[in-house]
Amino acid sequence: MFADDDSDNFGFGGTFGHRQGGLHMRQRQFSRYYSAYPVAAHPGNKADANYGGKIFMPASALEELSRLEIVYPMLFKLENDEAATSKRTHCGVLEFTAEEGRVYLPQWMMETLALTPGSPVKVINVALLHGSLVKLQPQSTDFLDISDHRAVLENALRKFSALTVGDIVTIEYNNREYRIAVLETKPSPSAINIVETDLSVDFAAPLGYVEPSARAPSGASSNSMAVDGISRPSSSIAKDIRQKEEAAKSEISSTRFAAFRGSGFRLSSANKDKADAPIPAPRSYASTPDNDAPATETPRAGQDQPVPLDLPIGTLFFGYDYVPPPGSELDDNADTKEADKFKGKGQVLRQRRKR
Repeated sequence: MFADDDSDNFGFGGTFGHRQGGLHMRQRQFSRYYSAYPVAAHPGNKADANYGGKIFMPASALEELSRLEIVYPMLFKLENDEAATSKRTHCGVLEFTAEEGRVYLPQWMMETLALTPGSPVKVINVALLHGSLVKLQPQSTDFLDISDHRAVLENALRKFSALTVGDIVTIEYNNREYRIAVLETKPSPSAINIVETDLSVDFAAPLGYVEPSARAPSGASSNSMAVDGISRPSSSIAKDIRQKEEAAKSEISSTRFAAFRGSGFRLSSANKDKADAPIPAPRSYASTPDNDAPATETPRAGQDQPVPLDLPIGTLFFGYDYVPPPGSELDDNADTKEADKFKGKGQVLRQRRKR
């Protein structure tokens, strides 16, 4: 069965580029009803296709499409006319490997169209405008745990050919599923083609996300927050990433290096009686926020606590007085000891005669 042009078929409708028999030949569309089944039921074990926006169609559909002058890439609109309210979405085709009369859809498409296994679904080929902007909203705050949102989305959106406003798609990253709602598309307000196009992505705040009140600047509205002096919308996930970077920078700047915090040991002592006395360790003047009070380092286990050397401000200390070792040339008592050697009384062997 063939139908006339569709409302989402922007490239169709009207006439061919030529005339035949003086009459305009109307462009025909591919339109078929198939029984819908989830990808998990595909006999070829195509479970990875659950995290994308492409379906499996029978080989007969390819034969019919090849006879039509359609716009590539092949894009289709799926409709469920039997639902209480008509539901629709847009998709691409991954393979023509389904059995005749069947199509296999990702699980999120089955839920979007309110389909159960075996329910009829209408498949119509359409042509969509290339998208320039899409606004997405994660359905849980777990999406904020991803470190590089851009790389994850670029990889995930490669499995999609079209995005439809109102869809809640499912992507997979690091063995976890993330549900993302499509809130807005441009230039078309309903659906866009994202194949080989430069697409800008904007984010709304995830469901359940609460803006920290402590970080909200005074005088600013609850929907904005100043970061780096620039007012940014609080609904942007990139803002949350910048907040984490600012917190990391503050933590690094608060940790300061304090030199000369170690302790010293004396190899020898000038005073033998004090050789076994505990050796004082220098006081460590660690960097403090106010730089007013010196911080004393806590001694380690088994280390003696030295007595600090306190000097008045402006006094220079050049060390203790030098005490020369006994017997050295600098010893002050050396001359006295040398003179004491000749203090005895002399005696002669023969007395001198008196005249």
